[in-house]
Amino acid sequence: MIKRFCKFCIVGGIGTIINLIIFAILTTKGINYLTSAIISFIVAVTSNYTLNQLWVFSDRHKTHSKKLWLKFMFVSIFSLGINILTLFIMERFIMPSLTKYDLIKWIINTTSTIIKTKPTNTTAIYSQCFGIATSMIFNFVGNNCFTFKNSNIQK
Repeated sequence: MIKRFCKFCIVGGIGTIINLIIFAILTTKGINYLTSAIISFIVAVTSNYTLNQLWVFSDRHKTHSKKLWLKFMFVSIFSLGINILTLFIMERFIMPSLTKYDLIKWIINTTSTIIKTKPTNTTAIYSQCFGIATSMIFNFVGNNCFTFKNSNIQK
């Protein structure tokens, strides 16, 4: 289970990088942060499904099926809901409070300068990181116990 979770985290890391790059590009182009989160999710989840099926859970399902894909999408969409809720809470309530502190302002402004975007886009990127991290645990449990479940596997 630990080895599988580590593989899942590697795949999730790849998906996170894909998600954040697309999210950053879209928000810096002026697209709403919630819309950007949904679009970046769709691209990342496609990558994650393929890598999870081929590598993380390869011992459980050898072939692609519509049923397997639907289960994966069900778990992923629920995870997206957790991500979007966290992102919204971070952007509306937490980040406005945090940006009152000089250290946080400095981090945001420095990051904004490095990635050449507005500070509001930078806070959305940090909020998206929290959203992804929050939804990751549910995503693993859901995919391990529901999507790629195999009753023949011994614990």
